[in-house]
Amino acid sequence: MKKIALIVLIGLFLMGCSLPFTISWNTTPTPQIETPVQIIASPTAEVIVTEPPAATEAPTAAPLNGTELNLGGVYMVLPPCLAANATGTLVPAAPYDENNGPMEYYPENRKIALQGYPLSGSFFDPATTTHGGITIYPIAQFVAMNQFVATEVADMQALLAAKPASPDNIPLLPNLYAAQVFSTNEKYLAFQNGEGIRFLTEYAQYYAPVNNHDLFYSFQGITADGKYWVSAFLPVNAAYLQAAYDSVNVPAGGIPAPAMDDPNYGNAMDAYYVTMLEKLNTTPDAEFTPGLDCLDQYIQSLNIGD
Repeated sequence: MKKIALIVLIGLFLMGCSLPFTISWNTTPTPQIETPVQIIASPTAEVIVTEPPAATEAPTAAPLNGTELNLGGVYMVLPPCLAANATGTLVPAAPYDENNGPMEYYPENRKIALQGYPLSGSFFDPATTTHGGITIYPIAQFVAMNQFVATEVADMQALLAAKPASPDNIPLLPNLYAAQVFSTNEKYLAFQNGEGIRFLTEYAQYYAPVNNHDLFYSFQGITADGKYWVSAFLPVNAAYLQAAYDSVNVPAGGIPAPAMDDPNYGNAMDAYYVTMLEKLNTTPDAEFTPGLDCLDQYIQSLNIGD
């Protein structure tokens, strides 16, 4: 569990202008499962591609029920439990500049926003193309920008090869202006032409209590052909969590966070996280809003084309 003890506000995303996708309804793609490739990060952030054995193909998930959409080559089945509609935008590349922050560079990417999502007002808003939703990054172009990205890709490949039951500090793109405070409810998922891991987390620059404003479901994965990184930031709530990091009221069944003026605050927060994460891990998927099973269904339906 990685934590930073300074109390600072999390920086906002800085994104470029965007262009709309052409949206096709009820379009089912021809399955595009290809032999996966391995991307190895070199010290100069170049992409070296090698062919792995055929046995390393990512598993595929079965087709699911819902509204079928194809947004700029990103096929999905939108379940009724998640959203009323989805739209796609093409986000222009932002060149790397060592003087800028970690979220201010990225290759041209595809971003999916969800309209009618069950939650609103959270830190990550899936209805916008700036905060939250699904982003598809071309891996080779992103790796070429910065060694950090190359390291994240290599770490994700290692994670998916080993699939440990309790991974620590799960790779995530884009890099945020904060640290992963915790991860919980981890589950490895296959989508239609790739695989990855979903988890619940918060990012902060301080000891952040678990709260409904900041908690989100993330899926981080790679297509089987090694071409695209899939990144999902989708807010979730639990009935027993406090509304925000500074809330004084804790709902029934919740766990109060230690007071910030506690002289033993760091140790008290460590104990709080152990208890809270156990509670999150034992909460049935369907008791979150939206249900983690619903979010999993959506992720498993994805098929990422060019």
